[in-house]
Amino acid sequence: MEDDSDLTPTEVNIPLQMESNVGDLVYDPLDLKSLRVPAKGIFLTGIENSDPWVDGERRDQLKEAFDFYTHYELRLKNISFLGIKWLRFGPAYSQTHKGPDNYDFSFCDKVIAKCNELEINILADMLHFGLPRWLHGDNESAPFFQNPKFPEEFARYVREFSLRYPKIIFFTLINEPYIAAFFSAKIGIWNEHKRSLWADDRDFIKAVKNIAKAAILGRKEIERIWKEEQRPGMPVFVQNESFEVSLAEHPSRQEEALRFNLRRFAALDLILGKEDERMRNYLISQGMTEEEYSWFMVNGYKGNTILGIDHYPTCVHILEEKNTINCDPLHPYQLYTLVVEYSQRYKLPLLHTETNGWPDHALSICQKTYDVIAQLRTEGYQILGMGWYGDEYQVGWHHALVGPRSREENHVGLFYRGKIQPVGILFGELAKKGFPPIGIDPAETKKEF
Repeated sequence: MEDDSDLTPTEVNIPLQMESNVGDLVYDPLDLKSLRVPAKGIFLTGIENSDPWVDGERRDQLKEAFDFYTHYELRLKNISFLGIKWLRFGPAYSQTHKGPDNYDFSFCDKVIAKCNELEINILADMLHFGLPRWLHGDNESAPFFQNPKFPEEFARYVREFSLRYPKIIFFTLINEPYIAAFFSAKIGIWNEHKRSLWADDRDFIKAVKNIAKAAILGRKEIERIWKEEQRPGMPVFVQNESFEVSLAEHPSRQEEALRFNLRRFAALDLILGKEDERMRNYLISQGMTEEEYSWFMVNGYKGNTILGIDHYPTCVHILEEKNTINCDPLHPYQLYTLVVEYSQRYKLPLLHTETNGWPDHALSICQKTYDVIAQLRTEGYQILGMGWYGDEYQVGWHHALVGPRSREENHVGLFYRGKIQPVGILFGELAKKGFPPIGIDPAETKKEF
């Protein structure tokens, strides 16, 4: 469904530093003289590979939703048929890291070989919400993301992965670190199941600290391999995060909203080494030591990094006096405003990596997301592309994988059991059309979102 110019990516220069059309916004360098991406933008999808420990059992989303272990060839061919040549994929970490220095990449080998055959570029999704239970087997009092042993073991796993697949250069080391910590150690529905009142974030910060350290150590291992093997270029780290905000509509919940809006940045600030006095005070107040904070400010780094935008209609949280409402796609504080806010904080190139929606809303969400990204690009925001997540239906995500409805099918994919859906047709058309160039004067096309 793509024309010839899309099948062979053209080189798009990503300057070491660029002035945008957006006020005094200056993007930090990628440490690459150029990055080969399609001139009209990246269009990507993903294979859902979440594997958290929930309600006393291991979830394996690779198997649960149109069993990828069985249907991987069909699913990859369908993705390629749409003209989508960029794919977020990784083996389920909990299923692959079997024990100390014990890894099973046998299924991953098959998938990557097929992607190479189909000329699909992989954005390696290294950890998607789940950890193997053996990691805390000798320390049951600090399970899952509370476990200080996890970062070093994960970094060794990352090293093995990178050594095994030298052609992969794009890495998402920890998927949505805020969500991983929040669901596991704040609202307590996954993994360690730690739950606390809004003002007590001590367990949450323990999880954030270990997740951020794991991302940093994993990055160091990959960069070490590049140096040891004298690989060409540099690896690129696509650090995605859920772009969220909390808005208090009642004065009694103002402090709660302020805390939420600080908490959402905690993991990214540590991973990227962003110094911020309010954040430092918050982290120290919740149990992080000055020495630990200093380590992150020294070792956190955002060179060769793209900030991944994960955004769903429920990412805006309205705090009423008695209720919290996850608002609908028409709320004015949505993707456009959140991208501007996160971009101004981190000053990194961006890649939209996730959104989806029920069939009744999927077409409008897909089109609106495309329109917003196109508008932001014309205004100078360096957004390299768009993702629809994922290729197939999902299981349980409209109930966060918990409760009696945690096995319900969610028909949000580009395909349903191998059959293309209307949103798949639209996304393929948008991929063929592509995005306008970055930095065109927006005066002629200014829209309100």
